[in-house]
Parts: sequence; structure tokens; C-alpha cells
Amino acid sequence: MAKKVEFNLDLVKKWSFWVLVPLVLLLAFIFNFLAVGTLGKKFTERKNALEATKSSVEKIHQDSIHPNNNTIDDVKVLTEDLRTRFVAAWTTLVTVQQSRNIWPENAGRTFIDEVSTLKFGNSISLASVEHYFNFMRGYIPKLEADVNRRRIQVNVGGEWKDKENDSFNSFESARMRTANRSGGIAVSSNLERETGIVEWANPEIRNIIMWVESPKPIEVWYAQEDIWVYEALIWVIKMSNTGASSPHSAVVKRIESMLIGQQAARELASQLSVQTIGTGAGDAGMSSRSLPPPPSSSPSMPLGSGLRETGAAMSEEDISKMKRHERYVDANNVPLAADAPPPFGEFNRMPICLKLVVDRQRIPDILVNCANCAMPIDVLSVRINPGSGSLAGSRDTPNRPVGGAPSGSNMGKQVTMDGTSGLDSIYGPNAVPIEIYGCINIFNPVDQNVAPKPNQPTE
Repeated sequence: MAKKVEFNLDLVKKWSFWVLVPLVLLLAFIFNFLAVGTLGKKFTERKNALEATKSSVEKIHQDSIHPNNNTIDDVKVLTEDLRTRFVAAWTTLVTVQQSRNIWPENAGRTFIDEVSTLKFGNSISLASVEHYFNFMRGYIPKLEADVNRRRIQVNVGGEWKDKENDSFNSFESARMRTANRSGGIAVSSNLERETGIVEWANPEIRNIIMWVESPKPIEVWYAQEDIWVYEALIWVIKMSNTGASSPHSAVVKRIESMLIGQQAARELASQLSVQTIGTGAGDAGMSSRSLPPPPSSSPSMPLGSGLRETGAAMSEEDISKMKRHERYVDANNVPLAADAPPPFGEFNRMPICLKLVVDRQRIPDILVNCANCAMPIDVLSVRINPGSGSLAGSRDTPNRPVGGAPSGSNMGKQVTMDGTSGLDSIYGPNAVPIEIYGCINIFNPVDQNVAPKPNQPTE
């Protein structure tokens, strides 16, 4: 039988010292270990924070352009220098454009002396307005002559003059009229002939002065701005056709339309809203890119071609709104409403749209002339054989081979890549319809309030 264990209190008292001492030492060691670990962690964190602060201070000390008072003054000087350069560049661009776009010398010295001292939109004397109206009626035909437009002339007293109310539509229809004459010779006392190279069935430039009454001064300003844009576009056609003696040898053979301002803005918005890329109308691999749709036109704002109803009581402010509505576009090429704030203080972006029949091999020459004209054209898109589902030369798309049928009955018959049918029977084997969309920057007079000003730097 097991021996009963008896608890001996005296024995415990005798050895308690040697039991408690190791236990106390063990607990002391544990507490010390824990305290050292916590303090060490805090010490490391504090040390790293102090070293980061020291490094930041040393970096600022070593940096010669840290934002102290001297640096702030230097920033002000540099900002003012940039502002001065900005104003100088703006001034140069305005000066160059003004030197290229001048009022026609034949408009009369009195008229030129008056308008040359005015700013866009200023009032013009009634006598000068009437003089300008009468002058432009003879100046528009001269611009058409600069493009060497195909037209019918009659022999009056041995002098060839353009036939009034000329409804000449095409070289082909004119040949039919000539063939219908008795023996090919006119039966009237005045012989007729066809002259010129470029077909332009309905010159849009004539719309500028379609006033049924004396124009308002504001209409004169907008009309002259249109004239300068048209002069630049006509120069592109003229330079492209340098040396040409017939439609077959001409680079630009036909002007289907030459649109600016409001009409071009709507064409541009419609063109860039959805662009289709491919190698043909039935290309299964074509893709599309969508842009914001063009804004809806206000029914109260007509195109403003210059035509005003007789007796219509319109103030200059109303006429200005009508003219400005969708005349310019913003940075995304969206037409601007008349009351929209101008997106640029330095210039207005006027859209242009050229629909032409050209020699396909000389398209690069046309684009070069667009960049070199008096009002350089920022070309946004070039469409070859429009309506075939092909887009060439767009900023956002690579060039692709094109083919198919052009859209619209006036752009010719079906055109193939080898030029074996369609336009080649009239203009030659390389004839192809194209559309050029772009914008022209019309610079405003320098305004110091528009130029960026230096802001007060914060310390």
C-alpha cells in the first residue's frame, strides 16, 4: 500500500528562498526582454523619422531653387518672360496675316484709308458701304477668273466677255450645246466660245454679295473675311494648276463645292461624327470611330449667305448673330452657336470643305499648297472616292487603297482604280473625286488681357 504523502510546511519554509529566487529572475528576464523589444522598435521608428527629416532638410539646403523669396522672384521673372514671348508670337502671326490679307487696292483709296484704321465690327460710313458693294460686284468675277473657271463667252464688238446669267454646268454639256448648233457655228451675230480649265458649276463665292439692299457695316466685315478665305482657297487651286492648258492636264479639274464657315462647319461635323475605314464599300473588316454628334441647328439662324429679305428690319446685332452662328468651330471641330463663348482668345477656327475632281497622282501637291497659302489650312481629313466607305489621309487613320463609286450625282460616274470608266472619259485616266476638310485660324488683334498673366506663387 502506497505511502501517504504528507505536506511538510517546515520543509517548504526551509527551501522557499531557493525556489523563489530563480522564479523572480526568470520573470525579470522576461519583462526585460519585452521592454527592450518595445523600446527598440520605438527607437528605430524615431530614428528613421529623424533621418528622413534630416535628409529632407539637407535636400532643401542643397537645392538652389527651393521656394524661398529669391526663387519666387525668379519664377515671376520667368513667367513674365514667357508671357512676353507669347504676346510677341501672337503679334507676329497677326502681322503676317494682315500683310497677306489686305483690302483690294481697286476698292478705292478713300475706302481703304477709312477701313484700315478700324477694327472688325466698327461702324463704316454709308458712302463706303455703298462703294464696297458696287466694287465687289466686279471683284467676284475676277476671283473666278483667277481660278480659270470654265465659262461661256460671247464676242461683243471684237471683245470676248463672259456671258451673263451663265448656267454652264459641265464641259460635257457645253460640248453638246456646241454640237447642236447649225454646222457647229453660232447662228447669232455674237459668236460664243468656251474658255477656262476648271469647272465650277455653282461658285459659292457669289453668295457673299447676294444683298438685295445696301448692306450693313457688319456685313461688310464678314464679307471681307469670307473674301480673304476664298482668296486663299482659290490660290490653292491656281497654284496646283500652274502650267495646265486643259482640264486633262490640270491637277484640279472640277470644283464640286468650295464651302467655308457655316456650311463647311456642318459638313465637317457630319464627316467627323462617324468615320468608316476600309478598302471598299463591302469590306467586311471595316471599323468605325464615333465622335460627339454635331449640334442641332437653330431654326431661327439661317445659313447667312449674305441674302436678306427686302424690308427685313434686322439690327446689326441680329445680323452679327446670324453670321456668327456655327461660323466657327471649337477645338473638337464642333460648330459654335452665336452666343457660345469663344474657346480661343487668339483666333477663330473657320472650317473649310473642298469637294474636287483631281489628278490622283498630284494630291500631295494640293495638300502642300493648302499649307502654303496666305491663310494656311490645317487639313483634318482627306477622303478619296467619297461614298465608297474609304477614308484616306485622315489624322486618325492610316492611308488605305480606295475604290468604288463616289457619292452624289454631280461627282461623276463610277471610278475604278485603273481609271477605265467614269470620270476618265471627261478628265483623263487619273481623275478621282476627293474631299478635303480643314480649318483656318483667323487671328484676332492682340489683347493683353487675353495673354496669360503670372500668378502669385505660394510659399
